[in-house]
Amino acid sequence: MNDYTTLEQRIQRLEDIEDIKKLTATYSDHVNKGWLGKEVAFDKLASVFTADATWTSAAMNVDAHGIDAIVEMLRERTAGGTFAMHSFTNPIIEVDGDTATGNWLLWVAVADDGHPNEVHQSEDLRYTRTADGWRIQALNLHFGQMLLTP
Repeated sequence: MNDYTTLEQRIQRLEDIEDIKKLTATYSDHVNKGWLGKEVAFDKLASVFTADATWTSAAMNVDAHGIDAIVEMLRERTAGGTFAMHSFTNPIIEVDGDTATGNWLLWVAVADDGHPNEVHQSEDLRYTRTADGWRIQALNLHFGQMLLTP
């Protein structure tokens, strides 16, 4: 882990953390859908992931490797939903040079066939700094609970 002893290092660390927060919010926006004509932005997902990224969840039985597999998996998983709003909260972000980790709580409001549900999860993300800025290298989703409406 970096020491961040100089003012420049401390400022860089803070800028990196803010860039990672914005990247994660952008990912969230890309997978939201259902209001004002909003659809999942499959064509924009490559801008938030590395080409060799992984997206895993034991609870969902998902183990997608590479951006194409991630996009296809998300296309299949979101096809039936009419609404999805993701809110990443409580980030714990650790930056170590050109890599970083983030632990997030995730609240998702979803609707299938007009039935609203709420999902509480956590996600562990690993980030990599690329020539184009920070990107998600790995995402691991952990279910907490799901509140279903009758």
